Amino acid sequence: MLILLSRIYAAGVKRRNARFDSQRQPVVVVDVPVISVGNISAGGTGKTPVVQGIVRILQRQGKRPAVVMRGYRRTSKGIVVVHNGLELCATVEEAGDEAFLHAETLGVPVVVGEDKVEAATYAAKNLSCDVIVVDDGFQHRALHRDLDIVLIDRATLNGLMIPRGILREPLSEMRRANVILCMGDVSPDEVSALAREDALILPCEMQTEAPRSIVDSTDVLPRQANVLAVVGIAQPQRFISALAERGHSIVAQRLFRDHHRYTAADVASLIHVARASSAVIVTTEKDLVKLRTHMLVHGALQVPMYVVSLYAHIHSEAFVELLATRTTQ
Repeated sequence: MLILLSRIYAAGVKRRNARFDSQRQPVVVVDVPVISVGNISAGGTGKTPVVQGIVRILQRQGKRPAVVMRGYRRTSKGIVVVHNGLELCATVEEAGDEAFLHAETLGVPVVVGEDKVEAATYAAKNLSCDVIVVDDGFQHRALHRDLDIVLIDRATLNGLMIPRGILREPLSEMRRANVILCMGDVSPDEVSALAREDALILPCEMQTEAPRSIVDSTDVLPRQANVLAVVGIAQPQRFISALAERGHSIVAQRLFRDHHRYTAADVASLIHVARASSAVIVTTEKDLVKLRTHMLVHGALQVPMYVVSLYAHIHSEAFVELLATRTTQ
């Protein structure tokens, strides 16, 4: 049954892409250059740190980037301005965790909306930006983009089409990408046959910082500390492994589904486990934006809590130059 459903899904994807490839389906061009960062699989491949890394490169080039995304699992509907370039304009619940993290961390305009064409159009017309970075935009072909960046990891290479597997599109659709970023242990040689001739195929290195206190960033967690790992992301084992590699003693872990909305009961349970284990809580940046208000009482932490920051590094001058070229009007 899953094989049949996957074939039906694949046929629908093929028909949809054919309409865009033949220009029978209209494409909207907004007033500023658009960079899309996406993948062809369901689940996390590292888009959030890659988007942040690209925004920082653009800022160093003197650009004023905005981020557009869906705002997955947010409580709001329609277009929501999460950050207007000057200040936060929405809560984490209204924005969605990843959009709020972009807004808080980068301080650039961030707009969420179910329709990315509508969200990008709004950002270009109403916010102070001269380039838009679309988070998870590869399948949103109705929006013209000046640069298509696709992330591919081992699970993507080994995947099958939804619902039998995790692929949202066949691997052959990577030919649309201008840049392919190889995540984890994927090498450029493994994907070169799937790419267009002029595509940049580059390794992308993920680096984690030592856990730092959420109330004092100069307080770095000692390696010998007991840790309760709290994770609600698509690939939690990567986070657990990173902590173990740093020498921390993981005495307990609590794994939640990606984009989990933490409740007071969740937090009470985490505090109980941390105290019973004489452990500090260590979590991701994406989890922190949802946990922080529960953990702080009158400005004080109920138990010590640390956060691990994740950064994407693309060591390629050609990539930096391509960003500059494609975003210059």
